Amino acid sequence: MGRPRTRTKLEDLDTRTDDGALIARWRDGDMEAFKALIAKYSNLVASIAYNILGDAHVAGDVTQETFLKVYRHLEHLEDPRKFKGWLCSIVRTTCVDHLRKERIHPASLEHIAEEGIEPEGEVIGGGLRQTSTELEELREKILSTVGRLPRIYQQIILLRHLRRMSYREMGDFLGLPVATIESRLYRARLMLKEKLQDLYFS
Repeated sequence: MGRPRTRTKLEDLDTRTDDGALIARWRDGDMEAFKALIAKYSNLVASIAYNILGDAHVAGDVTQETFLKVYRHLEHLEDPRKFKGWLCSIVRTTCVDHLRKERIHPASLEHIAEEGIEPEGEVIGGGLRQTSTELEELREKILSTVGRLPRIYQQIILLRHLRRMSYREMGDFLGLPVATIESRLYRARLMLKEKLQDLYFS
């Protein structure tokens, strides 16, 4: 990119420095500016990853992967003022990708059935039974579909059905009233159900 080699000491960059200013410095070749972005947002990224994955070590790996993606694609971010939202979207998507890749059984995804999202299976002895292959395919499709929901609804589903947070815990984590959490979760479940209709009625 032919960036001039400018240098700034990390201690000279306050984490309160505007994101746009840090990104501009990085685009001019100042690597300390990118380190300042990491210092500014590493706790936020790690917190989101942990609350979705529930494993501190895995969350640490996802945090590193998230910032690697940010470094690779930051040049293409058109509006630096949207950096924080863009970053949060990357970490959530990275978490969903990890769950899908590792074939992790997301806690409580099967309980989405309570909202009518579980596909039909073979009923034996009054219970629903599916093969392990079918369940794996189901989780894959659900996680893939969740990853395509709008950001605010994606996060609600992940926190409720993967992390099994209560409405109050979700409200505290997101800084939202419980009533808003309930409304968004209801809407998120409807959107997810609509996107998964072909699993049941096709």
